Amino acid sequence: MPDNHLKTSELRAGLQRIGVTAGTCLIAHCSFKPLKAAGFTPDELIDAMLESIGTDGTLMIPTFTYSYSGIWNVTPFNPNTTPGLDNGIVSEIFRVRKGTLRSGHPAGSVAAFGKHAAFLTSGRELCSPLGHGSSFEDAMLLDAKILMIGVGNNRNSMLHFVEVASGLPYNDIPFRQFWGNTAAVEKNGRTEAVPLIPEYPGCSDNFSWLDKPLLQEGIARSGQIGGSAAFLVNARQMQDYVIERIKQKPDCLLCSSIVCEPCSLRRQRLRELGLI
Repeated sequence: MPDNHLKTSELRAGLQRIGVTAGTCLIAHCSFKPLKAAGFTPDELIDAMLESIGTDGTLMIPTFTYSYSGIWNVTPFNPNTTPGLDNGIVSEIFRVRKGTLRSGHPAGSVAAFGKHAAFLTSGRELCSPLGHGSSFEDAMLLDAKILMIGVGNNRNSMLHFVEVASGLPYNDIPFRQFWGNTAAVEKNGRTEAVPLIPEYPGCSDNFSWLDKPLLQEGIARSGQIGGSAAFLVNARQMQDYVIERIKQKPDCLLCSSIVCEPCSLRRQRLRELGLI
């Protein structure tokens, strides 16, 4: 039996212990360094995830590019060729894997493989990156589970969708004002500025406070995958829990750093509206 098959089987066993089952719509966020140190490869992890969810499942991984026109020397977005930015090696290897589909959002694209891959990736060019009309909203409809390996909820992109779904009145405030409200897109060999829906994900640093409560409430399960700490979160239950917390404390997802532009501006908006 080849070593790579043995290692994929080991990873698959870890995924199954944490609760990944056949038919799952799985959103994966991964810091691969611990798995690399343990002798695994990105392809072995991807194989293990796909084998765990089976032919009725779907794997979705962010391939964000942040191709905002206001960023100096930004690479124009081409869904077929533009690498993701700061999404990790697993994301990039998954993006170029044969059979993987990629959405066309110029800032917040995702790659998907499996039964619902086309549903999650098609027609996303002009929608919100992580809010209404996004791949994340439709993954929620598919009762998605969120897998985090080597990272916590501060890398959980679905929480940005929850901010939008909760009706918080600050999602029109961009992460950086100078990024602008258009994206650079490559079309027919030329760069075009494409208008964006004014609904932006902000800072996620404070999302990590959810790590313990989600486990305590049974919304998340923890375990080890290839020797790396991992969490599996039920997206729908997480959304319900977080929205209730937002009703009690509307700024609960915002960080307290005085130099964080998006959180400062968003908290100011909440204060102006008398919500905090």
